[in-house]
Amino acid sequence: MYLASLTWKKAEKNFTPNTVAIVPLGSVEEHGPLGPLGTDYLIPEEFARRIEADYPQDVVVFPAMPYGACDTLLSFPGTVDIGIETLTAVMRGIARSLLHWGLKKVIFINGHGGNNPALNAAALDIYKAGGLAAIVDWWILAGQMNPRWVGGHGAGQETAMMMALRPGWVNKEENFEEPVNHLSDNLINVHLHQIQFKNGFVRIVRDVRDSVPTGGFGGPDDPSMATEEWGHEMFDAVTEYMKDFVAEFLKLNLK
Repeated sequence: MYLASLTWKKAEKNFTPNTVAIVPLGSVEEHGPLGPLGTDYLIPEEFARRIEADYPQDVVVFPAMPYGACDTLLSFPGTVDIGIETLTAVMRGIARSLLHWGLKKVIFINGHGGNNPALNAAALDIYKAGGLAAIVDWWILAGQMNPRWVGGHGAGQETAMMMALRPGWVNKEENFEEPVNHLSDNLINVHLHQIQFKNGFVRIVRDVRDSVPTGGFGGPDDPSMATEEWGHEMFDAVTEYMKDFVAEFLKLNLK
């Protein structure tokens, strides 16, 4: 089921305490010279579609939440930051609404790391009200499933995924160069705000455009490594994992 397609009468008829609400969300933000601004919400939205195709009576897919918390990326045109306070209020409002309808099971399919504090707050609200919420960060899950798929912001992993899902939206002709402004010879910027010092890592938060002017620096997976084939393989594998998780989640008996 898709929430947006239902009348309130159909919602009343079809919703049960065992119905799983699937809420895809991400952000509208820069993803380097190659990646489209909608990368972070488009990918979770597609996962949700594939899950619904297998469980049309057991899940209700919410419209994707496109906006997130991404204030360190605001220097890049097109980035939309609604702030963590606003996002938290929105996610808590969604949680409050679905609980009011009698839904108790929720899966947040997340495409942006900055959203997690808001999701944690909403998930705890759901739990305290007798429900249960799962948060799936797809990019982390992909790296856990296959070490070759580990990726970072605007790098090969996300670029490959968008090549598979929206090939015409990936700016493959752009000459991708990643100048990085390290803090010093000993403080090396290895991933957005992550700094390596000796054999450990600390976080030093800066405006990303000051540390990585292209906005695409994200990890060991250079965007030039991205292929459509990699994207399809990764998307299919993660989708199957999520479908299996939904099947297991449906078995839970919440009193």
